[in-house]
Amino acid sequence: MTLLERIERHLKDNHISATRFGRRAVGDPRFVLDLRMGRRPRRRTIERLNAYLNTPESRRPSISPQHCAKDPNGLTKRP
Repeated sequence: MTLLERIERHLKDNHISATRFGRRAVGDPRFVLDLRMGRRPRRRTIERLNAYLNTPESRRPSISPQHCAKDPNGLTKRP
């Protein structure tokens, strides 16, 4: 499995956006998009990604809109 395939599976399994993953894993919100467009990460970045993907924290899903409560004015509030 390639690095991009592993990331795509992680995104799907954990219901996380590519932008959020990139920001959390390597501090770059465009990282996954760039990988999809052919970017080749450096060895050090790959090591950071592997470390991130192997931590339990990376499996924590982001808050999805259906889990947010709405106030009477129709605005969304996070729990």
